[in-house]
Amino acid sequence: MLKSLLNAISFQLFWFACVLGGDNWAVAAIVVYFVIHHVYFVRTHREWWLILLFVGLGVVIDGALIFDGWLLMPPSIWTFPIPPPWLLGLWAGVGSLFFHCLSWGLDRPWLLSVLAAFFAPMSYLVGADFAEVSLGRSTIATWALMAFIWFWVMQVGVFAAKLTQKRNGRKHHV
Repeated sequence: MLKSLLNAISFQLFWFACVLGGDNWAVAAIVVYFVIHHVYFVRTHREWWLILLFVGLGVVIDGALIFDGWLLMPPSIWTFPIPPPWLLGLWAGVGSLFFHCLSWGLDRPWLLSVLAAFFAPMSYLVGADFAEVSLGRSTIATWALMAFIWFWVMQVGVFAAKLTQKRNGRKHHV
């Protein structure tokens, strides 16, 4: 229970570091967060596959949202045609939660998805203000799209986490 709470708190601190710090601080925050995560939380190397899956989801999903004008990014040192490091770091961070503070949701994937459909858009909207990201559509339309996306992202995450557990020979990895 304490590790789950520490996982949630460390992710929140990581979220603030990435969103408020932008490109430069995000790289340092990503390194620090994942070194701590690896040392203190990771019990099997297979967890890293779930984290990498979420980075891939971030490239595709946020990349499409940026490309299609839903998210308008501020000027950046990042010139690659994928989302900036601070945003991909957040996706990786979400992947790091499934075996820890979100482990309860592996048995309740629909509840986890409904909660994500509410809280993830809130995170985007608050984060957009902090990170000087503009919304290319109305707040209501953006909220609705984010709710839809994150409902299904959580389903994918639960499926991948369960698959990882099955391959690891464990029912629960808490």
